[in-house]
Amino acid sequence: MNTIKFLFLFFTLTHLSYTLRSQTLDLYTKDSLALVEIDSIVQYHVDEQQFSGVIMLAEKGEIAYMKSAGWKYLRDGSIIDYHTCFSIASVTKMVTSIIIMQMDNEGLISINDPVSKWLPELNIPNGHKIHIHHLLLHISGLPNEPQSLYLQKYSPKKFVEICLDNQEVGEINEFNYSNIDYVLLGLIIEKIHRKSWEEVVNQRIIYPLNLDQTGFLSKDFQPDNYAFTYQITKENSLIADPEFHIENFYAAGKMFSNIHDLLKLDQAMYDTVFLPLENRKKMFTSYPEYNYSGYGVWTYRYPFVDGSPLVMERRGGILGANVVLLRLLDTRKTIIILSNNNKFQPDSFGDPHNLREALLRIWAK
Repeated sequence: MNTIKFLFLFFTLTHLSYTLRSQTLDLYTKDSLALVEIDSIVQYHVDEQQFSGVIMLAEKGEIAYMKSAGWKYLRDGSIIDYHTCFSIASVTKMVTSIIIMQMDNEGLISINDPVSKWLPELNIPNGHKIHIHHLLLHISGLPNEPQSLYLQKYSPKKFVEICLDNQEVGEINEFNYSNIDYVLLGLIIEKIHRKSWEEVVNQRIIYPLNLDQTGFLSKDFQPDNYAFTYQITKENSLIADPEFHIENFYAAGKMFSNIHDLLKLDQAMYDTVFLPLENRKKMFTSYPEYNYSGYGVWTYRYPFVDGSPLVMERRGGILGANVVLLRLLDTRKTIIILSNNNKFQPDSFGDPHNLREALLRIWAK
């Protein structure tokens, strides 16, 4: 298809999808000036910033606003809808953290256990000094993986071996955001349960919460109605992301989900049976000296709104997959943004022009 025909198809499909969504939007909006303002912000980012994905705002589990935009597959121009699944990238780490907290509550592990207790066969440098606590906070001192690791399929143990091979190990208690920390947590979960990490996620998270649009990606598997990722260049060209072995991210980033399932997970984290109060407190405790990280999440007082509301947040990004789950803990309000291109950047703080920041400043009031 030549460029002119492609652009014609793109603008035709985009206009049609926006028209359909503007009609569907009435199902979720109430007579609220805040929601009108929110819709104006979202539409600006769709029209002018090329946002592609789904956005949901909820209060106490009830959807207040939802909108989708863009397309999920460049080759056929298929449109994203409210049920489209996305890579949730490092939100996977939050899922792994929840399981660790459940296991801590059940006495299966302690967050003060050294890694060497459970994975002695891996010969991890400082393994007797690195505790589960350090892995959860990304302060183990273990190195980042080489990007070439995703060019072929590796087992989680091989992933660890490659990460450690001829790489300098840092200091414990120094923050370094690294996937190896959560790969090791996945292996610890497997060692104790004598099941694969995926089976444990199914048993503890997916089946109990009825997350029927949540699962695990690989290079050779994507679910139906999946939003494939792509990049938009400075010249406004659209380039599909390369195929790679996303399964190598394992317990650090191989999951997919949709916006409805993420809202179920958000609400479940208020349930003291699913996540006991003491363990929830451990998980959400913020460490300012480590970039305000908690166990698989970030918790902080948001300073740009009166009252500085308490926010718990998890972001993720792998190539064009960019995602945010943002929870206002005092009011049980939620913002979820799922995107499949690079035009939405979740890693912002204090920038009122960023989509995430703009929505938070209104929804937190």
